[in-house]
Amino acid sequence: MKICLLSRFFNLKTNSGIGRVGIEVRDRLVKRGYAVTALQVNSESHLDYLKYTAWDLRHLPEADIYHCITPMESIHLPKDKSVSTILDLIPILHANKAGARMNLNPVNRLLGSSYFKYAVKQAVKCKHIVTISEETKSDLVRLFDVPENKISVLYPGIREDLEPKESWHPNFTIGYLGQLDHRKRVDLLIKAFKDANINGELLIAGTGPDESKLRELAGTDNRIKFLGFIPDDKICDFYNSIDLFCFPTACEGFGLPLVEAMACKKPVIIFRDSIIPEGIKKRCLIYEDYGFSGAVKLFTLNTNYIFAKSCTWDRYVDGLEKIFKDVLNG
Repeated sequence: MKICLLSRFFNLKTNSGIGRVGIEVRDRLVKRGYAVTALQVNSESHLDYLKYTAWDLRHLPEADIYHCITPMESIHLPKDKSVSTILDLIPILHANKAGARMNLNPVNRLLGSSYFKYAVKQAVKCKHIVTISEETKSDLVRLFDVPENKISVLYPGIREDLEPKESWHPNFTIGYLGQLDHRKRVDLLIKAFKDANINGELLIAGTGPDESKLRELAGTDNRIKFLGFIPDDKICDFYNSIDLFCFPTACEGFGLPLVEAMACKKPVIIFRDSIIPEGIKKRCLIYEDYGFSGAVKLFTLNTNYIFAKSCTWDRYVDGLEKIFKDVLNG
């Protein structure tokens, strides 16, 4: 089977879940013996990406199955032999909470949301749709009238080397890992930490357009440390260097860092108004959750660990492989 994968990029430079999904799907399909062609834009420019999705992908290499990692690459796909992944509908449902690419200004947000909606309308014409949460599946049925049996929910995987390790550090340590942009609301985490009289540290891992603003907000508080980009082979060490993982995001299609922290048996905290799939949110400590309900969740680390370790990329690609074969066989 010849498979053509399409994405914005197949790398981890931007700490993006899209890059992670693309790499894992591509590499595992190749390992299983499939002939895979992976197409991506060779630029981080918004205009180049627009040109790539709207114009460059008009001429595609011959393949038995086409699979786009996001709906943006679906516009010119031959729909009768294509599968589209729609990770989430954040640019449509929560455009004001979307990432830096859409929040440069209101005009950019409107154009980005409109183009994304157009792309989703094209994506749902594909033979089959993959989502990563029941919430996105329900939204597609409700908003785009997609038949339920045309949508499969596949939980994305996490790194296999994420395990709890014995570690010791002198101070109570809170950690964050992810993009440093508008949607992640790391500024709220920094403000809360600065206001608290904590004899500990806040470790902020990642890069992004808001980094300089966040460093300015942290000021001279030497309890707050910016670690920059964490290489793939150091991610497990990062999670095991903290006591508590805090992820103040406004909204997520899934929330991979939360599951990664669970795999290292770390308690995870989110804000009450965070929009995250219920299957993940119910496993987290909610900010303002005091007393018994919060304490009970602290004792569910083993349950969270079992759930997190069930999220494997092989399992995800098993689901894709079955869908590809079903589409190919009509």
